[in-house]
Amino acid sequence: RTLKTRPALLSPMLYTHCTPRRIPIEALAGSTLQIYSIKISATKNLTLPVEVYGVVAARDTADRHRNPIFLRRSNYCQKLEENDSFLCLDGPVRAIVSMGTVYFEIQLKVKGASESEDKALISTYFFYNGDSSGGHVAKNDFCTVEFCWEQLRQSVQATILSVLVTSVDGKLPFPHGGRVVCSSQPQDGNEDIAGLSSRQVVLVDSEGGRMPIAEHGYLELSREVVSVELNGKLKVLIEAYSTTQSAESAQVILITPKKSNITKVACSLYAGGPKVEITVAWSLIPSKMLN
Repeated sequence: RTLKTRPALLSPMLYTHCTPRRIPIEALAGSTLQIYSIKISATKNLTLPVEVYGVVAARDTADRHRNPIFLRRSNYCQKLEENDSFLCLDGPVRAIVSMGTVYFEIQLKVKGASESEDKALISTYFFYNGDSSGGHVAKNDFCTVEFCWEQLRQSVQATILSVLVTSVDGKLPFPHGGRVVCSSQPQDGNEDIAGLSSRQVVLVDSEGGRMPIAEHGYLELSREVVSVELNGKLKVLIEAYSTTQSAESAQVILITPKKSNITKVACSLYAGGPKVEITVAWSLIPSKMLN
């Protein structure tokens, strides 16, 4: 069974290869909505753990097709636990433009013993018009869905093309796992805001298991597109876990946003440790729906 979804048509790198003198008039640094997390809390009518699937998506004035934030089919459910009921987000696939009304859709189901026993968890929609800065709560008799987001003004979209980890002396780069998160750091460098875990976009987290590393040392990212204020910085935090799953070593990289083009930065996870290379594609956002 497949989900009937028409994905967003616009690329997050729509204007990446535009030269400064050839940037279209509709391309600009504008308001976007950064989605940090979506938490599902069960009511007395629902007992965790449960396996869920479905879609949470946004539609904006740049493209009325679904821009999926969470998307799972029935054969690839996510298990929600009492102590961990955050959805594992894999989107949006491009920045959510919030210069106009944003339409959100939630269609989630609970997987049963057979397909005929699957049940609707929540089916609803709502609109965002820039009237709430921190998030939104949707609820029904079974659950509460809590969105945590932030509206970023004068922002561009960054596509994390790759995070390449090169081991030293053949040693495993993340022997006990790790994570990579990022955030848009304001121009004033307010660490009290930019450093909050609730204000971070999780690109990858081993969550107690092995770090998902593909061939040649590339990390398998669950999210790739983030919004960054043009006058600020893209802050990337790379952590390697210890045996107790606390951060044994960490490295912070600050990347200056661009209106277009591609940036490559590299660092060592720690002195004499694995080398990490991050490649980011920059693009302005469309101010209107394109034909």
